Amino acid sequence: MANAIIGKVFPVFVSCVTFLSLNGCASTQRPGSAITAAETSYLIVRDRTGQLTDEQVRKLADKADNALREVLKFWSEDPKIDELGKIRLELERPLGQGKYYGAVFKSELEGSNKRRIVYVFGVDKEPQMMVHKLTHAIFFHKDKLIRNMMGIPMEVLFANRLSFPMCGFNNAAWVLAFRQLKLNIPLTDLGPEHESWGMTMEGKFPTLTSRTTQHIAYAETGSFGFYLLDTYGVEKVKNFYRLSLQKKRPWKEIFGMTLRDLETNWVRSLESIQQKEEGVSELRRIFRIRPDQACFDAQDLAIKTRKGK
Repeated sequence: MANAIIGKVFPVFVSCVTFLSLNGCASTQRPGSAITAAETSYLIVRDRTGQLTDEQVRKLADKADNALREVLKFWSEDPKIDELGKIRLELERPLGQGKYYGAVFKSELEGSNKRRIVYVFGVDKEPQMMVHKLTHAIFFHKDKLIRNMMGIPMEVLFANRLSFPMCGFNNAAWVLAFRQLKLNIPLTDLGPEHESWGMTMEGKFPTLTSRTTQHIAYAETGSFGFYLLDTYGVEKVKNFYRLSLQKKRPWKEIFGMTLRDLETNWVRSLESIQQKEEGVSELRRIFRIRPDQACFDAQDLAIKTRKGK
């Protein structure tokens, strides 16, 4: 399962990190403790858990900065710091009684200025979904399909493939497993808002309404994003993003066909590698037995397999 298991190492860059001591308490931080913060070329990183040492914050800040540098290089994109300021990275405790690791991007008003903020939940081990959401901070979009098909591949390439929705395996393997279980969701059914993705907005952050739907939708979108990049190239996908800011989902204008036709070609490409894609049978079994816990079970399997090599 060498191709399916996470083993990505961040490229090494030198980042100049400045430490700050901010008085006050965050909601997820121990009462009376100070917020430890670090500043890099692109980021202002704050530990709101009150649990990390200066060295741990520094290492995480460097890692995030290096990964974002790779994302910007991949897309040949500007970080928009002059226009929007540095991205804030808020390090929080895991959600759901310490079980759920992930990240959320939000654009929030501070006074009269908009700030890009990525909340990372769970930093006592390798962060999950952090680079996916940092990509959203560069390519902000109201359409969930578009921002996810650009963000999920960046998590795979430059960060932690144990993150959702990969959970240690290729998105393609998950999609093939879902299709064999007849659980696939047509891409045309995935709207721009949270509701068709098994999610809804409650308060500040989105919440789950169906973990099964969410996993299928995210894995499909990640695989489809890779298909577009491999088939049409980075520049064409980037052109699609630019035009989509002015016009709703301009598939035909950029790729020469509808989303339905693009999906047909993507599925054909998956079927052509079905016999070679590792982990499909294991993921099919995992999802059939415990769909709501499938990501956790897949992560455990990926880690055990990796240790056994």
